[in-house]
Amino acid sequence: MPIELLLRGIIVGISLGAPVGPVNVEIVRRGLKGGFRSGWMVGIGATSADAIYCLLIIAGLTPLIDQLLVRTILWTLGTCFLLFLGWASIKPVIWPGRMIVEENGANERSSFVTGFLIAALNPMGIFFWLSVGGGLVASGVEQASDLIGIGAIVVGVISGLVIWITTLSTLVHGGRRFVSDRVYRWINFGSGVILIGFALWFGVQAIEGALELIQG
Repeated sequence: MPIELLLRGIIVGISLGAPVGPVNVEIVRRGLKGGFRSGWMVGIGATSADAIYCLLIIAGLTPLIDQLLVRTILWTLGTCFLLFLGWASIKPVIWPGRMIVEENGANERSSFVTGFLIAALNPMGIFFWLSVGGGLVASGVEQASDLIGIGAIVVGVISGLVIWITTLSTLVHGGRRFVSDRVYRWINFGSGVILIGFALWFGVQAIEGALELIQG
């Protein structure tokens, strides 16, 4: 496996995972609430969705997913899901009772599904793989045999994403001991507001896409 392509993929994976977005917001929120595994599984779910998009590009399904109708549907579904997630984050703030809980398997499963849906319903993932990701796959084909080059890129990007989410989840878990339940309530509220903000931005994109479909 070409080390150069692998390292390039790792750098791209970290760059893809690092910017502030719905996935990182949810990793922090769930990590503070339930501990390392709760936050980490959000990232693993999101990475799984990215891996699927990557495989679709490799399989040559670019024309299918690079359609205005598909993107508009994803913008719409993403808007609804992030609105739901944002409200679910804000609603418990006004309820009495402890919000920081112990880790358990149910939280981990819920975290995985949430992370997967956030990434799967985010058209930015498609845009990444159609642009940067597509270019990386092409470079892998040029610099090595098809399977080896593509494999190095894919493994590198996924490894970079896992490195990022593991680092973030570890930092959040380490800071968990310094966060009181009251402080977490405000963090939860802020996370909900941010998620709703992303939902509104998704909604604008969905409306623009729908208008373009109607006019076209």
